[in-house]
Amino acid sequence: MDDVERVIEQFLDGKPRASTLRDLRLALEAKLRRMEQDPSASPEQIQELREQVRVLMEEELITQFVEDSIRFTLSADSLHQQIGED
Repeated sequence: MDDVERVIEQFLDGKPRASTLRDLRLALEAKLRRMEQDPSASPEQIQELREQVRVLMEEELITQFVEDSIRFTLSADSLHQQIGED
């Protein structure tokens, strides 16, 4: 694991990475599609699953933004250091 990934892991403090949240969301979306085709599934169950998918998507987007921001900040700092050394 490189330094950038280590910083991201530290910042997230044990919370799942965006890629993990994406995998969970995709699995939940597949389950939702199956439930929508199942005539025995209640509308309440389907609505609850839709809400869980929505929340996971928001968490994924927020976490991806945080990860990208950390990468950008560290890259910019590294670039400034390199420019300053030249």
